[in-house]
Amino acid sequence: MAGLQQTNSEKILLSWVRQSTRNYPQVNVINFTTSWSDGLALNALIHSHRPDLFDWNSVVCQQSATQRLEHAFNIAKCQLGIEKLLDPEATPIVQVVLISVTTGRSSY
Repeated sequence: MAGLQQTNSEKILLSWVRQSTRNYPQVNVINFTTSWSDGLALNALIHSHRPDLFDWNSVVCQQSATQRLEHAFNIAKCQLGIEKLLDPEATPIVQVVLISVTTGRSSY
């Protein structure tokens, strides 16, 4: 989406994500690219709706973005029934996040 104008749906989704993650100081979602690269935004989004599923501080302390992304995808699959559609290591992060968030949101 770099250099492309956001659609109305993307703006609405981004606004919803920002609202959902506003209480997580480590997370600042401003776009669908770099804001998701460290794995914190996706975990914060899940945690904001289901804080009972995991300890937020344990996610913040994880060493790599890949670990944090895998954590979010595992929670989504095992606890929320949202299938992992793409591999975060093989796919650009924006595609992983957009597909996961929109699919998860529609089934949640």
